[in-house]
Amino acid sequence: MFHFRLLRAMKAIVKIFLGIMICLSSCSFLDEEVISEITEDNYYQTQEDAVAAVNALYDYISVGNSPLWGGEFGGVYYNDYWIIQGLCSDEMRTASPPGSPYYQLSDFSFNSSNIAIEKVWKDAYKTINNANVAYEKIPPISMDESMKKRLLGEVTFFRGMLYFDLVRMYGDLPLKLEYTKSVDDIEIERSSSADVYEQIELDLRQAMSDLPDSYTGGDVGRCTSGAAKTLLAKVLLTQGKYGEALELLREIIHAGRYTLFNDFQEVFKISNANTREIIFSVPFSNTMSQGWKGSQFNVQLLPAGLNNGSEGPENAQGWQRPTVDLYESYELRDRRRAVTFITSYEYSDGSMETFDPHISKWWDRDAEPRGNQSDQDYIYLRYADVLLMAAEAINELNGGPTGEAYEYINQIRRRARFDGVQEWDILRDLSGLSYPEFKEAVLEERRHEFVAEGHRWFDLVRNDKLVEKVLVNSEKDDALVADYHNLLPVPQRDRELNSRLTQNPGY
Repeated sequence: MFHFRLLRAMKAIVKIFLGIMICLSSCSFLDEEVISEITEDNYYQTQEDAVAAVNALYDYISVGNSPLWGGEFGGVYYNDYWIIQGLCSDEMRTASPPGSPYYQLSDFSFNSSNIAIEKVWKDAYKTINNANVAYEKIPPISMDESMKKRLLGEVTFFRGMLYFDLVRMYGDLPLKLEYTKSVDDIEIERSSSADVYEQIELDLRQAMSDLPDSYTGGDVGRCTSGAAKTLLAKVLLTQGKYGEALELLREIIHAGRYTLFNDFQEVFKISNANTREIIFSVPFSNTMSQGWKGSQFNVQLLPAGLNNGSEGPENAQGWQRPTVDLYESYELRDRRRAVTFITSYEYSDGSMETFDPHISKWWDRDAEPRGNQSDQDYIYLRYADVLLMAAEAINELNGGPTGEAYEYINQIRRRARFDGVQEWDILRDLSGLSYPEFKEAVLEERRHEFVAEGHRWFDLVRNDKLVEKVLVNSEKDDALVADYHNLLPVPQRDRELNSRLTQNPGY
């Protein structure tokens, strides 16, 4: 009886607000006072309307704090997305109390009612709906055709990006390619993962064709053809289409548009945003969005109370922390170890505070010593990933590494042995490895390279290593992890709204 009443009540709410969601879903830069004056008939009339609609998508994936977002705090990639990848693996543990949503993720006791899992699903589908609105409403507008092509490329990039993350996390999905026009549109079955991947590839190929290689001025940071190509390569690699993936990855490498920063620390300098190694970032810097800035890294990761009056990061809570096993797996002079973690802090009066390892890579101390309202973006794609994906694909295609595969992984290792001043005799170039040894080496290199960047759970699942790696971690050896955790549960709330949604096995 409870579920029936909840479903009926929520469908009533959907009906009440459906007109707003249909007509205004992409108008995040509008003032609340004028929202009621806009309808589907008088919006999407000009080029400015089209640009505003696509700009709103950047808002929805980042801060998400627009009037039409329902007053919620944070968009798709604001925190839960990358936190889930860390906690549902051997990368992170949580300081949250037992039974809390994050604790459930960390010990794999979560179910289909977990709030973090539900929020990612819900926010991603909200954004997909907004993308579908823009995809339908922009083509009839009389405007500059080259601009129209670019905007539609951005729309298909985001739709492909969101469906890719959803299908990796939840498996079979409701595949919506038109925006929600009536409450009946909510009732939709899950399409097979294969069909979802086919659509993702179509969207990203269109984005590759329609997007420019780069931007100038205030448009720097928008998605590019290079971002679409990189993401498509990751999509293909995830499906085991190694030959197709490698072809794209080689094109990216040989084009020379992206290169590694010489020093790993430079990747996370705010002044380096959208340059050199950074292929695409989710913008928390307010360059295109108008909501809250990206201080979630400092709030979530830096040690609680690490401030002394006017010093240190404000509002640090340290809710998510690295596992000891991760911290101790680095060689002592690995540059990534010093950049990624913080274990002490010296105040201007010379006093020193020490603590267990916390993750500090996202905190640019020089640019933002307080780090509360941060301009740090969330790096979604970077060139180091291209090199390691290429190495992985070559190993899979050849049944073992080649000289080319060694070169790609060793580029990452060479940078890791440079401490910003000199190169140390550590992390020597790899050679002479078998297929399984090289496969493990790539997985370990990714572990050290991408801490708290939203990769680890995906990497373990792709390599069928989730249960093994979690249970050998001393802090997680009693976790309730099982093979069915290679997918997350379909949120119960959405199954109550949509009676045609089935559940993943094990939940």
